[in-house]
Amino acid sequence: MSEAGDERALPVVSTPLRVASAIELVAVVGREFAPSRWLVVTQDEIDCFVALTGDRNWVHTDVERAARELPEAKTIVPGQLLLALVPGLLQGVYQVTGSGQGYAATIRNVRFRQTVHPGDVFRLRARLTLVRQRQRFVQVDAVCDLELASGQKALTSQRTDIFLT
Repeated sequence: MSEAGDERALPVVSTPLRVASAIELVAVVGREFAPSRWLVVTQDEIDCFVALTGDRNWVHTDVERAARELPEAKTIVPGQLLLALVPGLLQGVYQVTGSGQGYAATIRNVRFRQTVHPGDVFRLRARLTLVRQRQRFVQVDAVCDLELASGQKALTSQRTDIFLT
């Protein structure tokens, strides 16, 4: 078991980090991973997401109305779409390659800090805060933030993943 307590500047962990077992991640608790690849969401991707979820709020789908009525004159990427992109970006930061299956157990403290528009570039910044061996699994807690090219945080969140042992 290890928890991050000392916030001194530690070297950034090169990515992608690959470990055979989730418990090996204890070695990087408290250290920030190198940022993920940059990602962009298009209006077509927003439209597909909206078609799946049924959330047809015009701020996500009506390009013409957004141009007239929204301060930045662009539609807004749904926050749930941004949140849904985190696991894939996180897999590009670290991967557990052994036989234990991983599951998202909790996602908490989600905050949407800045609007993201189609065409905006963003990436994931992640830091593990806890790795703990449990009876049947390894618990891995992480802080996951989506950062815009401007350096502003668009989304902040914490998640717990479990890896079966």
